[in-house]
Amino acid sequence: MRGSLTMGSRWRRIAVVLALSMLTGACGLLQVDGQMRRLDVAMYFTGIVQTEGEARAPIVVVLHTVDESPKAVYVDVVPRGKGVYHLAAPPGRYAILAFEDLNRNLRLDAGERAVVRQGTALGLDAIDNPPTPATGLDSILIASSTPATVDPAIFGAPYAALLKLRAEEFGAPATIAEERFSPERVRQGLFEPLRFLREGRSGLFMLEPYNRERIPVIFVHGIGGSPRDWEHVIEKLDRKRFQPWVFFYPSGVPMSYSAMLLSNAVDDLYYRYAFATSIVVAHSMGGLVVRGAYNISEREGRTPPVHHVVTISTPWLGHSAGRWANVGPTRVPGSWIDMAPDSPYLHELTVVPRPGQVRHTLFFGYGGRSPLVGGNNDGIVAVQSMLDPDIQSRADAVVGFDEDHMSILRSDAMNERLARRLQEELR
Repeated sequence: MRGSLTMGSRWRRIAVVLALSMLTGACGLLQVDGQMRRLDVAMYFTGIVQTEGEARAPIVVVLHTVDESPKAVYVDVVPRGKGVYHLAAPPGRYAILAFEDLNRNLRLDAGERAVVRQGTALGLDAIDNPPTPATGLDSILIASSTPATVDPAIFGAPYAALLKLRAEEFGAPATIAEERFSPERVRQGLFEPLRFLREGRSGLFMLEPYNRERIPVIFVHGIGGSPRDWEHVIEKLDRKRFQPWVFFYPSGVPMSYSAMLLSNAVDDLYYRYAFATSIVVAHSMGGLVVRGAYNISEREGRTPPVHHVVTISTPWLGHSAGRWANVGPTRVPGSWIDMAPDSPYLHELTVVPRPGQVRHTLFFGYGGRSPLVGGNNDGIVAVQSMLDPDIQSRADAVVGFDEDHMSILRSDAMNERLARRLQEELR
């Protein structure tokens, strides 16, 4: 009996590796094992931060070490003077500094109100299951009294590096062909996501200077993907009416973390440019990340500056191979664990209703013939998963194409239908 169980586990592991290989075109799962174990013990701090009385400026929230020479390790900005902050770091002893940034230089200056307090450390899975005041939601009030005494060392070289990284991640210019989006970096984001984040690879990038007369179209890739996946789609985009932005993220981290990165990036650029609206186009797992991002907005009481989401080949019901992601001694990317049909992430997606002002167009492919995917499929994802009855019934348009999981992005028929949907939304 023991031998048969071992053999069964082995075959399930092989199925997972094969599925990952189909999705990523890469192997080397051993590289991700240590990265995922480090994420398991990561510390996450969240809560509502606000100023006493009327909000006058954005609030900067800094997580810093508590020792003889405190060092900043994470910085978040709450644009409107009240909102939810998100901070994450490796295990350690930390404190949270929050201050009102009157001159918007992201540094604490004379006359700016501030407070320093300890936070309650949670696990990263708390992003999926938001804490309450009883379970760890830390509310921070910046009082009108004398500002807190802050060690200047907090704003030393590590803090400057964090600000530089932030400037590179939110709204920086980029080109599809640049090295940042190369296959090597894609592989790093899947199998070495912490290194990917540390080196500042992720972000929401503009492919042309911002133009307030054109509607941003935000493209979100799937697992093992990059903005290069969108090259053909962007070539077909009406650049007189739309401007392309591309979101690049380490697809190996849990989807909740990627959703948080996207939510923060869109919120930051919305506050900076006050664009009237935007459209999001997402492929494969990217659709699950997008849904998670606007769930975060809804929970925080923010109205996302998005009126139309187009998802392409998104596995709304997950992937059956994800059920065996944790079989065996070697860990797989956290996003793949979230892909299991009964995962907490997928369950939480539909707990928060889709915002009423956000329309949804659902595109799917049925041109795959993979024997490793049950039933009709696009070579990677089962049609049954792409056509979740609940999601399908709430979509404003559902269109299928005789394409596989990747060829659908190069399909003239799909691109023509996408252009038509975008024009219809303009009206």
